[in-house]
Amino acid sequence: MKKVLLAMALVLSVTFASAQSKAVTDALKAIDKAVEASQNPKKSTRPATWINLAKAYISAYELPSKGIEPGFDQMLLKTILKDQKVLSSTQKTLPQGTFTVDTYSDKDLYYNDFGQLMFLIVTKPVGENLLGKAQEALFKAAEVDPKGSKLKDIQALFEQIHNYNYEDAASYYTLGDYEKATAIFEECLGNYNNKVMQKIDTMVIYNTALLSSMSGDNAKAEKYYKECLDYGYYSDGNVFSNLAEVYRLNADTLSQKRILEAGFEQFPQNQGILVGLINLYTATKEDPQKLFDIIHTAQENEPTNGSLYYAEGNVYKELGNIEKAVELYNKSTEIQPDYVYGVLSVGVLYYEQAMDIAEKADSEFDQVKYDALVEEFNQALENAIPPFEKAFSISDNIEIQKNAAEFLKFIYFRFRDKSPEYMAAYEKYNAFLAE
Repeated sequence: MKKVLLAMALVLSVTFASAQSKAVTDALKAIDKAVEASQNPKKSTRPATWINLAKAYISAYELPSKGIEPGFDQMLLKTILKDQKVLSSTQKTLPQGTFTVDTYSDKDLYYNDFGQLMFLIVTKPVGENLLGKAQEALFKAAEVDPKGSKLKDIQALFEQIHNYNYEDAASYYTLGDYEKATAIFEECLGNYNNKVMQKIDTMVIYNTALLSSMSGDNAKAEKYYKECLDYGYYSDGNVFSNLAEVYRLNADTLSQKRILEAGFEQFPQNQGILVGLINLYTATKEDPQKLFDIIHTAQENEPTNGSLYYAEGNVYKELGNIEKAVELYNKSTEIQPDYVYGVLSVGVLYYEQAMDIAEKADSEFDQVKYDALVEEFNQALENAIPPFEKAFSISDNIEIQKNAAEFLKFIYFRFRDKSPEYMAAYEKYNAFLAE
């Protein structure tokens, strides 16, 4: 019986290998045929010849991942890939979490805890640099098409190549291979920033800068962050704080200070810029009053802009002046009633105070001191109720409402036996979050 099973397994493995081998062979034949046509003196003058070559390269690139989409169920994919054998199934811990990895002869599929495909890595492509070769063929197609009769077709294929490169870069980022992800994002930039497309993808520039920094290439990170600034892409101020960090790592204090102060003037509410400036001023023994001077000037110009008072509250919080931070957070919502982040931050601040007190209480063995800390803990939680309630009531953003409701549910649950009102409030927010 064992011999029979072994024979069947060998037959099946040969079948799987045969199916894959034929598809690869066909793809390579299609490339060879298209290359041969491109070398024909008459055919090489036609844009369609080069477009067909590009399509052949793209089809070969697509082969290992054909029929596979992120979000697909693991069992469904095993059915779709029934002609391909799973060589092994292992657990792998990556920077983004732990994944189940199904290894095939030409790819690894990464699933989350729910058995959903998150991303894949092609380990054995049909050929080397297939998308790069496809792009070169498209450049040639454009070159022999001076009137632009096939321009839309050519550009559509450039878009396709750009999208594939973006997906691959994102996959390698999740894998934790930041250097490889950076290189592919640079390919993405080239897919757009060329004589045929003449497009700029600022988000890809930012991603390239970010991953360059994560892979330790500060020179490249600086280059691309500067390009972001040149194109007016700031990522809500993160470009300034990230570039400042590159300067800090390079011990370029003057450039670090210059870029942080420039960023703070435009994005005073950005926490990364704020913390960077406070740390810098502390290290260089400069007066943080400069931050207040910048904010106060902005407040004079826009007296009804709540975010400027919120930013000032953040400065006081970072400097340890909690009372002043609460005052300014509240003021930000008072002067701009729809600015929910002020009162929401008051609630978060009191909640964080409570958690700090709870941590102290956990290590306190003196009963009298412990009881006093528990009383402080309860008071801090109760202080958080009014601002969270207000944030919930004035916001029309469902995510902010859910955020406030989560805090309120926790607090009211703790005090549910204190009064029927507290129990009713707990039930209210519990029901809201269950919807």
